[in-house]
Amino acid sequence: MRRCPQVYRCFFVLVVLLFTGCQPQMLAVIPTVASVAEAAQTAVSSALPPTFTPAAATPLPTLDTGQVNATPTAKAKPGEIPTQTAVPPTATLRPTATTTPPPTTGPTLIIKPFDRYPLSEIMPYQAFPTPTGNNGWGIHWIPTIKQEPGVVDQFVAEVVHMNIKWVVFLNDGVRVGDNDYLVDQLVAHGIMPVMRLFQPTLQPYDGDIGGLVRHYRARGVYYYQIYNEPNTNVENTQSFANPNLYAAEWARVAREVVANGGLPGIGALSPGGEYNHYDFLDRTLRALEFNGDDDLLNHAWLSVHNYHGLRPFDDPDGFLLFRQYDSIVQSHLGRSLPIIGTEAGSYNPDNRAQETELIRYQYGYMATAEPYFLAFSYWLLANRAGGGFDDSWEWQALFQPGFTHPAVTEFFYHGG
Repeated sequence: MRRCPQVYRCFFVLVVLLFTGCQPQMLAVIPTVASVAEAAQTAVSSALPPTFTPAAATPLPTLDTGQVNATPTAKAKPGEIPTQTAVPPTATLRPTATTTPPPTTGPTLIIKPFDRYPLSEIMPYQAFPTPTGNNGWGIHWIPTIKQEPGVVDQFVAEVVHMNIKWVVFLNDGVRVGDNDYLVDQLVAHGIMPVMRLFQPTLQPYDGDIGGLVRHYRARGVYYYQIYNEPNTNVENTQSFANPNLYAAEWARVAREVVANGGLPGIGALSPGGEYNHYDFLDRTLRALEFNGDDDLLNHAWLSVHNYHGLRPFDDPDGFLLFRQYDSIVQSHLGRSLPIIGTEAGSYNPDNRAQETELIRYQYGYMATAEPYFLAFSYWLLANRAGGGFDDSWEWQALFQPGFTHPAVTEFFYHGG
């Protein structure tokens, strides 16, 4: 019997379809751990701010199912990135020798002679002149604007015996000549003179400021304190303390001082002034910056009156107040100004032993003082005994007619 060709064709198609359906399908390629990491990195990178540069992804090996440990891995701890990398056999750990890298140091500070610094260049406090064998011990001289040579000789000898290296003294404004003998004697004995340009208010100095500085700079006076306690009402022309006025008047004088080779002192604030001394300093520095006079601070030093009274040794508003001044200066300049104490004291006439102990602490501190704190000066060396006429200062003097403070004989004469 003859079969129909059409039947054969249908049978052939059926066989082909059955055969095709039985072919195994190719498994989808499993992405490697490396490609997963790259995809994750791409997602993170797209979400980061433009200033952040993500670290390059580290390619990981392709997953090999033959190396996978059949034991489930421990659950990842919070913060850890789970890994699909095959677990290798545990190796025996051996200590690895490590070396400590040498400390990183900044550029070496080169100190030049102080008169080699132009006004445009910051003079570091290390370049400010100090006396040979500086111990940081200072004293405020007799509170008159001049003395007879015999008085100068008497008390310069005492200052030398007391191991004092800095002396703060008054000059009558910008008058030249009255203190020549005193300056000559101080310098001859290795003592650093600090001249306070006496002016009872913030009135402009009457005279040749540059001429005064040139005259005394040649004799060995580097430091010139401009005005005194401007945060008290009594010291101000306006009858009230004004840091803006002080900043303007100070800058006018300071520019003359610097131009003629001197170093201008700023501050000398009263801790008990009507205008808080910390705020006054801060606003004075702001005013100098605003007025464009802050370049003068490149060669300036800060005068402090760190009166301690009978406070505990560690009271931050007593002897140690210079630290807070330094913090204020740092907030404006990003560096320290050299600080010189020009007045200070602890007084208790009814208990001289307590006074002596406080004096011992304050001067003893200078052996390890902050390097920017160049000197501490006690008020007062002598008053009546040196020709002074204002009895209001007498009880604070170390030397009085018929009396020498025990701190002199028990502490200063022994160099501590």
